[in-house]
Parts: sequence; structure tokens; C-alpha cells
Amino acid sequence: MILRYTIEEDNLRIKRFLLNIKFPDQVVKEIRRGNGQYLVNDQIVDNHFLLKKGDKLEIVLPQSKQGDNIVSINHEFEIVYEDSYLIVINKEANLATIPTREHFTNSLANFVMSYYKRNGIVANIHFVSRLDAPTSGLIMLAKNSYMHYLLQETLITKHYLLETEGIIKPDSGIIELGIEKDPNSIIKRRITKEFINSKTVYKTLEIRNNHSIIDALLCTGKTHQLRLHFNYLGSPIIGDELYGTKAEDGILHLHSYHLEFIHPVTKKEIILESYPNWYQKQFN
Repeated sequence: MILRYTIEEDNLRIKRFLLNIKFPDQVVKEIRRGNGQYLVNDQIVDNHFLLKKGDKLEIVLPQSKQGDNIVSINHEFEIVYEDSYLIVINKEANLATIPTREHFTNSLANFVMSYYKRNGIVANIHFVSRLDAPTSGLIMLAKNSYMHYLLQETLITKHYLLETEGIIKPDSGIIELGIEKDPNSIIKRRITKEFINSKTVYKTLEIRNNHSIIDALLCTGKTHQLRLHFNYLGSPIIGDELYGTKAEDGILHLHSYHLEFIHPVTKKEIILESYPNWYQKQFN
């Protein structure tokens, strides 16, 4: 990936230019190590080069090194969107996002690494955000560290579709609560009234058989936020074995179904949606 700029002021060193545009330090360090380069008017230079107005600066970004710590496993998955910079996948339920001791070779990262290698894509695993293993839906990866940085600085609107036990009143609103680690569990979180650090905006889309289908907009991204918020309202998410009860289909009815953002490179508006099988079968 090559970034191109036309310099608009005189006597500006590349190092200062990079600071002005808030270029990530880790990428600068990689280029300094020789993985990447700077070119001014087609000539290779270092970051102390003095730029002049009208100069054409090209930054050849470091090539991603495919991590040896992630085992490549050939397994099919659904790609919703892909370009040279990023990939968005519809993650299946009950699949870890990254390798763990329990899922060292059975995570989405393992499957994506295999996909990269089979298709000659020189990229590493850079999840922009993660989903809990039981949660399904849209998840985004950057293909290099600079794109990862840009996407982390990008406003990404995320909506979740979920099914809860009971009927939530009111049928729309804002949930603001404090979430902290549960001292009695390695995995679980709990609600606290000592502070507020999480916010969810929700609305009921449909009610069937004393169950509610909810659209939830995440304003913060605390671990287990939606699961805790709706459990607090007395309407746990169907299939939440951690905070509620197991569903007949063995699936947590929580799905990341809507992503919306301005692409940081192409500047195009990207809107992506996917719907889970449990919703299509019961409510379409």
C-alpha cells in the first residue's frame, strides 16, 4: 500500500509532516527498520528530508508479516465485503474470534490466515473490534497495521439484532449502567451502581410469543454489554448460557447485523447488513 501526498508548505521535514498528520508511531518505526520507505519526487529519502511546497511525497507502507503464531486452518466463512484494505466477515455463532488455549486452531483468525495464504494476500490479522465467541455477525479486519490505525480512528456505527425473553417496556429507550469485572469469575462481568461507563440505545422491532426482537445501537463497547443490559431489565437474551439459560437451538440470539462507516481511504460510505438464521426462520 502506498500513500501519496502533495506538500503544501516549504521547509517541512518529513518527520514533522508525519507528526502533523498524526501518522502512527509504530508504522514510522517499521519504516525506520527498513520495512517500507519514503520517496520524494521518485527519489528515496529518509525522514529528515526537507520538503518543499509542491513536492510529491510517497510513503510505501510496511508489508504485513504473516504471524507464525496463528495456525492456518482451511475452513469456509462468509465474506460480506472485501477490498485491498479491509475485509468484513459474517462470523458464525459459537466461534472464537482469536486463538485461545481452548481454541488454538479453531478460531476465525485461523480461518482468515488460511484464506490469506491460499489467495496470495500478504496480510496479518488485525481485528478492528471483536465479538464474543457465542455472538454472530459482522466483524471487520484491516489488512495492514496502518489501515488498522485508520479504522480505529473512524466512526463506525454498529447495530445488533437480539431476541429477549419477555416484553421490554418501554419499547424504546437508552440504557446507561456501570459494568465491572465479577470478582468471583474469570469470564463474567456484573452491573455496578458506583459509576456509569456503558450506554445502549434500543428499540423494539417486533414481538412474538412473548419474545422481543430488539435493534440495539452500541454507544460504548464494554465486554458483555448487551447481555448484561438486557438481563438487568429482566429480559435476558435468548440462549445466553452465561447470564440466562440455554436455548433449544444452542445459539445465543445476538447478532451484529449492521455496520456503517466512511472508508478512510476511498472516502466512500459503506453500509453492510446481515441477518441470522434464527431471525429469518422465525420473523421473516
